[in-house]
Amino acid sequence: MTHLKISVPDWCFYSKLAEGPRYYELLGSLGVDGVEMVPPERHAMARDAGLAILNQSGPGMQEGLNRLENHARLLPQIRESLGSAAAAAIPLVIVFSGNSAGQADAEGIENCRRGIEALLPDAERAGVILGFEMLNTDDHPDYQACHGSYGFAVAAGLGSPRFKLVYDIYHMERMGDDSARDIAGNLGLIAHLHVAERPRRDKPLAKGAIRYGSIVPVIVNAGYDGFWGLEFIPRGDPLSDLRESIGMLRQAANGSGPWAASRTQ
Repeated sequence: MTHLKISVPDWCFYSKLAEGPRYYELLGSLGVDGVEMVPPERHAMARDAGLAILNQSGPGMQEGLNRLENHARLLPQIRESLGSAAAAAIPLVIVFSGNSAGQADAEGIENCRRGIEALLPDAERAGVILGFEMLNTDDHPDYQACHGSYGFAVAAGLGSPRFKLVYDIYHMERMGDDSARDIAGNLGLIAHLHVAERPRRDKPLAKGAIRYGSIVPVIVNAGYDGFWGLEFIPRGDPLSDLRESIGMLRQAANGSGPWAASRTQ
């Protein structure tokens, strides 16, 4: 039986479920394995509850690595993030393309590649992965890396185990990408997954607009054994939404849900 590793970003649920040590203890009781984007002052609370801290967010979401003029400012900031992540034993720092502002994708990809290439020695010394995230343009207007193909193109030009992708199924499905195909075909380039339903970024469903009952087994059967981050906004009771999402994903991974027999791939 597959044990699907589940993580929860603090920004989605902290204070909605509980606060302080009680929050992390509650996540542990639900079977959550890790947490994401945790402020430094709460690191000890998370670890005391037995939770791994998986990542932290770096700078440059709007003014990012896709423009050379940003590198003099961004690269030192990202190096600082790598150092703080290493000191806190956090394995991944999330980085971004930035907005396009009319720039051609090919130019942005090359500039991202150049910026990441300059950071790879720092990532290697820190023992930290640079995780490049793609985002949809409805939630993040004009964000340039808005398809998986953009991230894959950056990664293909680097070939380093210290650079991988943070692939958010919600973001990419909202942009029309085939996430199951893209993830299964590029497992070696992917560090971490996020999930949510579209279009409201609420709890993932087995047979919703994004059919996680079909997507999850394809990715698991392809060999993905990383974390599935529940990066969604609860619309109902946060505890119920979280518990149902965890159950659904784990059932899907093991083909044991009530919808499993009729799923299509």
